Amino acid sequence: MLKFPLKFEGKAECTYGISVPWITKINSQPSINIALPVEFNGPGNAYTPEDLLGLAVLNCIIATFKVFCEKHKQFFENLEGKIIVNLDKMHETNGLHISSFDISLHIKGASDKNKIEELLHKSLDHCPVSNSVKGAKTFHVSFS
Repeated sequence: MLKFPLKFEGKAECTYGISVPWITKINSQPSINIALPVEFNGPGNAYTPEDLLGLAVLNCIIATFKVFCEKHKQFFENLEGKIIVNLDKMHETNGLHISSFDISLHIKGASDKNKIEELLHKSLDHCPVSNSVKGAKTFHVSFS
């Protein structure tokens, strides 16, 4: 039985300068290089906070879907996912925010397309990371 709330702790370490990448990590996992996006005068060649947010949303949906598929004995050969994170200005404050997420999922070899699609929509509703972000979400699902 899970005991809530669950806690996931991450760490980051950096030095001064917008052109200087830094590292972040979770527990004993390998470090991840982080940098400001080139669009904000960052150096590029590393994950950005926006990349990590998009990957967190996408991979949480996939993880939730995998759990539901196993629980309901539904199978698929492969799932390919893609997410586009849209960053925009907030006109009231001139600040920035994530305005939307455009998520595409392509499923190959579904055991029952209708049931798999039902479980996918259930996953979208139950993904805790996706449910925690404000931006609008659009979903595109295809099968082969």
